[in-house]
Amino acid sequence: MAADISTLAGRLGSAILSGLLRTLGQETAAARDTTSNSLPTRFLACVRTSESEARLEHQFKEHLNAGPTKPAQPAKATNGMINGNGLLNTMNTPTVEVWRGRNTEAVRQASVVLLACQPPQLPVIIAEDGLATAMHGKLVLNICAGISESMIRDHIYRAVRLGSLNNNKDVAGESHQADGYYIVHAMPNAASTVGESETIISPPDEAGFPAEYDALVNWIFGCIGTVTEVAPDLMNAASITAGCTVGFLAPALQGITAGAVTAGLDEAVALRMAAQAMKGTAEMVLALGEKPAKIMDKVATPGGCTEKGLQVLLAGAQRGSVSMAYEVAIREAIARAFELGSRSSGSKAK
Repeated sequence: MAADISTLAGRLGSAILSGLLRTLGQETAAARDTTSNSLPTRFLACVRTSESEARLEHQFKEHLNAGPTKPAQPAKATNGMINGNGLLNTMNTPTVEVWRGRNTEAVRQASVVLLACQPPQLPVIIAEDGLATAMHGKLVLNICAGISESMIRDHIYRAVRLGSLNNNKDVAGESHQADGYYIVHAMPNAASTVGESETIISPPDEAGFPAEYDALVNWIFGCIGTVTEVAPDLMNAASITAGCTVGFLAPALQGITAGAVTAGLDEAVALRMAAQAMKGTAEMVLALGEKPAKIMDKVATPGGCTEKGLQVLLAGAQRGSVSMAYEVAIREAIARAFELGSRSSGSKAK
């Protein structure tokens, strides 16, 4: 059974799609047979604006399918992503269709849905006529910052209940748990564009979560990097640590490059050198298990250049300011994630 994916809103969803297409392009027929027949090949990218439509059509032009204007193909199981962009395909060769203003139709055709919109937009998207009902029984991947699985279920319940009331159906006996929705909260980071994301996942609460969905979740996010599972109450802290750190390290690269340029190095060369050094430092931690303090001690020869540079960063009145600044930045970013989630659950998006 092949899986089709629908994506609603966002550039991060586009990055995930790029990773999926890259991986599928590298898969051999034999590899697919050993993995399963459930890998997605049709992708629906759902957007709101003509600008986003044009951007995605250009970005995925090598995989582009005319989509809605072509005769419908026999439907197989589908996967959907909701990031403002929706994706779907049932043929052996991966194809992308860009749909504008057709979220509900895309979700109906998909078996996997990726929610990747801005948090304030989520209640409005789920409330679209028929969309919540269309997600029932499907794998729903939520990568909206600060939005928990329980918040998604609340939005689904409200949307389904409102739809029932509008259609004069009896809702007295309906469950408030939005049962039958297989929701996974996941947070990739910007490095997904180069296949180096650290994606944080909160295991689903839904009883009887299908084993094939669990395997598909790990495959999808494995296409863009590594995957780490954490408890739901640690989701914000973990996703901020993995996600915002990409941005927090950029000023270090910027400053090091600027210093090298003042000494005469070409800016592009200096930036590449510094980036490679940062990549090497990360590998010393990941591959060798080195602690940051040990790395500093290892490279800082007494009286040498590294020691002198570290003294400038950490000495005198500035002692501890670098690490403290990053600590405060992480704390503030985590607090912001909770704030965004609170706004989404407590008010309508504007």
